[in-house]
Amino acid sequence: LTFGELQRLEKERREIVHRAELPFWRILLFLSGTCWREIARDPIVWTTLAIYAAIRLHANSIDYVPDSVELMSKTNVGILGGFLSFFLVLFVNQTNARFLDMYGFSKASSGRIQDLAGLARTQLPSKVANAVIRHINAAHIAGYVGLNSVGQGGPYSKSEF
Repeated sequence: LTFGELQRLEKERREIVHRAELPFWRILLFLSGTCWREIARDPIVWTTLAIYAAIRLHANSIDYVPDSVELMSKTNVGILGGFLSFFLVLFVNQTNARFLDMYGFSKASSGRIQDLAGLARTQLPSKVANAVIRHINAAHIAGYVGLNSVGQGGPYSKSEF
């Protein structure tokens, strides 16, 4: 990434943060910074919607109730819905727990960076302390930007570090 690309990315991130103060309906209308663009390009979403529309059109075009629908009315589909709801709640709970763990690690690393910056500022010569602080901040930013893809075709390579 070039410096200009980093500045553009940071500007986009700041715009997304400022959107959080907007009313809910306005937030839903944004395309940038959301998953709408990816959802619109996903063929699985369109295939699922096409199958659903075809089933509904077919169901509305016939005058009789198919045997399979009558068989389904005699089964207890509520149990399946209960299991689905349970596993959905479990999944969301685990996802939220992982997010909170990562957030805690992020805040802890930010605190350690501040500790190290304060220590460097008080114990090292000014020129060396400023260089150390800049390197620490650059490493912190690089970690947020996407070092998880080093060596896998991402924007960074191992030779840069």
